[in-house]
Amino acid sequence: MANSLRQSEKMYSINPSTKQILAEFETMSKEGIENAIIVASEAQKDWSRTPAPIRGEFLFKIAQLLEDRLDEWGRLVTEEVGKCLRDGIGEIQRSISFLRFFAGEGYRMKGETIPSRQPGIFSYTKQQPVGTVGVITPWNVPLAIPVWKIAPALVAGNGIVWKPAPQSLIISRKFVELLEEAGLPRNLVVMLIADGPLVSEVFAENKLIKAVTFTGSTQTGRTIHKVLAPRGIRFQAETGGKNPFIILQDADLERACQDIVSGGLLDAGQRCTATSRIFVHESVYDKFRDQMVRTLENVKVGLPTDESSIIGPVVDQRQYDTILRYIEIAKSEGAVLLYGEDEPKAEWAKNGYFIKPKLFDRVTQEMTIANEEVFGPVLALLQFSDLKECLKLCNSIEYGLSSSIYTKDIASAMEYVDEIESGLVHVNIPSTYSEPQMPFGGIKATGIGGFREQGSHAILFYTEWKTVYVRA
Repeated sequence: MANSLRQSEKMYSINPSTKQILAEFETMSKEGIENAIIVASEAQKDWSRTPAPIRGEFLFKIAQLLEDRLDEWGRLVTEEVGKCLRDGIGEIQRSISFLRFFAGEGYRMKGETIPSRQPGIFSYTKQQPVGTVGVITPWNVPLAIPVWKIAPALVAGNGIVWKPAPQSLIISRKFVELLEEAGLPRNLVVMLIADGPLVSEVFAENKLIKAVTFTGSTQTGRTIHKVLAPRGIRFQAETGGKNPFIILQDADLERACQDIVSGGLLDAGQRCTATSRIFVHESVYDKFRDQMVRTLENVKVGLPTDESSIIGPVVDQRQYDTILRYIEIAKSEGAVLLYGEDEPKAEWAKNGYFIKPKLFDRVTQEMTIANEEVFGPVLALLQFSDLKECLKLCNSIEYGLSSSIYTKDIASAMEYVDEIESGLVHVNIPSTYSEPQMPFGGIKATGIGGFREQGSHAILFYTEWKTVYVRA
């Protein structure tokens, strides 16, 4: 039974550790979605006239409410999408950081005064909200991604019509309730419970929607972009990743292995920034491979509520089946499964979507596992002899989200920084690392629209610029 199981006009939230139904939700009709857009647009008119610093203060209130209930929210994330408890709590803490950062953006909604060539003319620029924004978010980061989209949209003065993933509807509904508790005007953020294609169709047709931001699969992002294109509205998408991790001959191998676990296997590898391709210099390949196996032997797969668990379940039956299919394809193409042949057989694992981490050896660039996003706890080892050759291999696929290199050689590190085709670039840091004040996003097929999320850059997507000339 899938976590997003559809029966008639209902969607069901299901615990991926137990397959227990947690809640059921009525889906919305096309008319219901259109009404949601209307009420959000009406609420946005007054909100846009609220001074930006005051809009930011609401985000501070939301952050405080989350912080006061940190453990409760962390457990909710664990229950509904299967993150290990420490990671669920970590996501709430990250969401709080985003809210507080974007609250401060209310004081930084600035323009410029620019000297005119003509006497007596005062010229300046100002930002104003685009209007009502469509927000479409995934299940793998069920609170932090909505927050890093909704928070800048709100502080910039917009209304939001938000379609969360069906696998995380309890978290999403609870967040909307939290916004109301913080005093945010009613209907300023409206949540949609509906099928994705229907939502995309309405967003494409409805002239009240001025921009759409999306995070999810590359295929879905391209489909939405195509549907929206005839109206020419602003669109931002962060999609897939196939993120390389480069190990040079002078790397700290033990540290690299530990960081591959944190950057590639936490959340069962279900992160768009997760490490999946490990490029190892031939001089340390055997030594690294042995070290990686020893490291994986200490990675515990278990119930996400167990404090000793490092990896919990994947999110649903569909994701489970997809990952297993990729594993079988890798074997059929000649990759050697070095670690993870047996799956968990304990009583606690029987009713959940648990997959032991996999480490594949003898992977070549032509194999499916080296090119397509698996979105699961699956690692592929590739050997190289020259950094330039390695960078060509890293850059040879369509994705360009995140990357890491481990080395003590500054010249090699800077060559990598210059040549790697990814929006997030790490030196001796896991591929999943990011901070709220820094721009986030990918290039090539990973990023559509040219806008970055997070940091002050995020505001640019949610605002229009006016150039003003005044003669007294």
